[in-house]
Amino acid sequence: MSVAARSISAVLWGVGGAILRMALQFGTQIALARMLGPDSYGVFAIGAVVIGFSGFFSDVGIAYGLIQKREVTDRDVRFVFTWQCILGLSVTVAVALGAGKIAAFFGETRAELVVLALAPLCFVNALSAPAMNLLKRALDFRTLQLSFLISYLVGYVLVGIPLALAGLQVWALVLAWSVQATLNGWLLYRASRHSLTPLIWYEQARQQGMYGLTVLATNLLNWVIASIDRVIIGRLLPARSVGLYATSYNLVFMPTSSLMSAIQPVFFSASARLAEGKTATEIDAASLQRGLLSLVGAVSLFVLPAFCVLSVLSHPFVLALYGKAWVDASALLRPLALAMPFYLVWGMTTPVLWASGNASREFRTQWPLAICWVLGCWQAVEHFGAQGAAWGLLVLFATRCIIMLVTVMGLLHLRAAALLRCVAGGVAMAALLSLVAAIAQAALLRAPPLVGLLAVGVLCLAMGMLALRLVPAFICPELGSLLARVIQRLPPALALRLGFLRGREART
Repeated sequence: MSVAARSISAVLWGVGGAILRMALQFGTQIALARMLGPDSYGVFAIGAVVIGFSGFFSDVGIAYGLIQKREVTDRDVRFVFTWQCILGLSVTVAVALGAGKIAAFFGETRAELVVLALAPLCFVNALSAPAMNLLKRALDFRTLQLSFLISYLVGYVLVGIPLALAGLQVWALVLAWSVQATLNGWLLYRASRHSLTPLIWYEQARQQGMYGLTVLATNLLNWVIASIDRVIIGRLLPARSVGLYATSYNLVFMPTSSLMSAIQPVFFSASARLAEGKTATEIDAASLQRGLLSLVGAVSLFVLPAFCVLSVLSHPFVLALYGKAWVDASALLRPLALAMPFYLVWGMTTPVLWASGNASREFRTQWPLAICWVLGCWQAVEHFGAQGAAWGLLVLFATRCIIMLVTVMGLLHLRAAALLRCVAGGVAMAALLSLVAAIAQAALLRAPPLVGLLAVGVLCLAMGMLALRLVPAFICPELGSLLARVIQRLPPALALRLGFLRGREART
């Protein structure tokens, strides 16, 4: 099977799994949030942000390097797995020993035991990384998605929700995450069955290590940009504010990251295969251009309007699904929803940089932005509370997206007119559906929140589908070509019904 065919298959499994993942996470998180409240989520969020940061040091990016290598040998895998074990165990011990000081930094004594209980996840996630990246390299997103769905169902639905109902509060979340991560790691290894024989050093160790350090530096920078807001809020504001912000952020970030995890590795793996044996100047720039434009067009046309509508409907959305205890989260959800399309578009630029031998350029381009964000976020939280951080994050993500797009456009010699053509339809669709949502919300102001929310959602979906049928120009040619290839893999009856999604191609 060709790289293109495997990529389309991977996209189908990736996006299909991402949709199931989003539905499962969405329902589970709403149920847990209603049962536990903002305070418990705030304490858990402190532990989660600590483990998220510590996880970078238990990986340092060497496992990610398995994706981009032209050929992967048994010795490569053994070396990576050995150092994953060493680093994962070291970081776990360091986090456990520092749990008290971490809790003192955040001014939340309850966080000490939470951090201590979550520390072993650094080791568990480190062990899982080689298997996960080997499966990504093979474009086996069927296994990746099924492993996550099964482990999430067991961890959060079968363990987390019953424990929350039993009154375990924050410990329901701690145990749910621990079970999910452990089971997911075991399922990934079961599918890959890579060697577990230790190998401390071999002839390519230095190359692997240097690549890993580049990944580590870039990931740490991205963590600062994406997560330092919760650290600052946790430091300056009470646990309830942390819970409101973290839950609002996770509500929009989880589906976004699910889409990112489904699409970015496919694009990266396919780009790496195109780049095999070529220098940065010899890479098939035209193929990367088409891939980037199709993905940016998809985000603009399908993701941007959805998040714009969510921003408009933030108050009835939170009230209907989370309840009155969470109503203050609606003011945070509004800007955070608008930030997510920028995050996704930025994520599409990363594979181009890495596959073209420009892995360090992302770090060099963004570190000034990260420093400005740390200083600006601290001031925003001090003066405007969590809302200041939420609106600041929107500005940050938009700025970073533009910077990275300009960088990649220069690398691929991509003209601004081509990019604007691909986003124009999505911007027009977002404006149309946002207006429809605002008018419909005002008309249904006295309806029960859930009834009104469902009615507006159905109306916006119908209007969006009608617009795509009537105005095929909304779909840019690059996106239309990608959708046509995806639709061909669907059952004939469904493919016929979705034929209009090919845009102008459907009319020729």
